[in-house]
Parts: sequence; C-alpha cells; structure tokens
Amino acid sequence: MLSIHVTQVTPLQIHPGRLPLDPGATFEMAIAEHGRSLYGLAVSITGNLANAEDAYQDALEQAWRRWEQLRAPESPRAWLATICARSALRNRRLRVRWLARHVDVEKADNLGTVMRWDPSLGRALTLLTPRQRAVVALHYGHGYSLDEVGTLIGCSGGTVRSHLNRALEHLRRELSDED
Repeated sequence: MLSIHVTQVTPLQIHPGRLPLDPGATFEMAIAEHGRSLYGLAVSITGNLANAEDAYQDALEQAWRRWEQLRAPESPRAWLATICARSALRNRRLRVRWLARHVDVEKADNLGTVMRWDPSLGRALTLLTPRQRAVVALHYGHGYSLDEVGTLIGCSGGTVRSHLNRALEHLRRELSDED
C-alpha cells in the first residue's frame, strides 16, 4: 500500500487588490502611469509635437500588440520606454529622409520653436545626431542610467557614453559661441 505523508501545506494566498487583471486593464493602468513620460520622450527625440504624436501612437500600438510578451507586467516602464524610444528614432529617421527629398532644410523650423523655455538650447539640440539627442533626452530628461539608455536604444553602454560625450562637447561649443 502506498502512503503519502504531508509535512506542510502552504495555503493559497489571495491578496485583495492583487487579483489577476485582464491584459486590457493592465495595459491601461501602465499607460495611465507612464504615458506622459513616454510622450515627453517621443517629443525629446523627434523634436516636434506632430511627429512625437505619431511616434507615441505607433509605440502604444506596438506595446498593445506585444503586451502578452511583457515579462514583468508589474514594472513595464523600461519596456514601454524602449518601444517608444525606438519608435521615435524610427519616426525621426523617416522624417529626415522625407525632408531631404521634399523640403529645403534651411527653411525648416527647428526645435527652438517647440522648446520655448530655452530657444538657444533647442537650436543646439537640433544640431545633434538623432542618437545623440536620444541619449541626452533619455539620460537627462527622463533619468535613465547610461547603461539603461544603451538597452533602450539598442547599443552598448560604451557607445552611449561616446554619444553623450560628443553631444555635450557639441552643446558646450554651440552655447558658448552664442555668448
């Protein structure tokens, strides 16, 4: 005869407020919590509101389609920021290509019109490469560490440091020329 000995049984614990939610509800909660900073990130990278809105909407669509793949639904900030940063970089690349074919770049508006708080800094930021702008925006504007920035934009921490160093040198040079 087979005998089974149970030494300890752990009861199933269900905590109020922590019941499993449907994916739609968790997605909405994540966007309610992080949506503003994601939109700010898109504005920082693209340099204008219209393109930021497009990049933000594309990022939300991609995140929604892949929401089931999120490994840590309790902390989606970095995952969402990665999607948004890549969407904004892609949007900016496409915009630059379109502008090169259709618009006289000398007559195009610059970031200074969007960043009314400091137009000279806005103009200096428009002269950075898209990667340099993304690094500056993610690190200084959104508080990510340099290694996190590397993960978000898909390059190594050393490459991020190089982009940041070049961006800061360029900004110092541009802003000191205006004095």
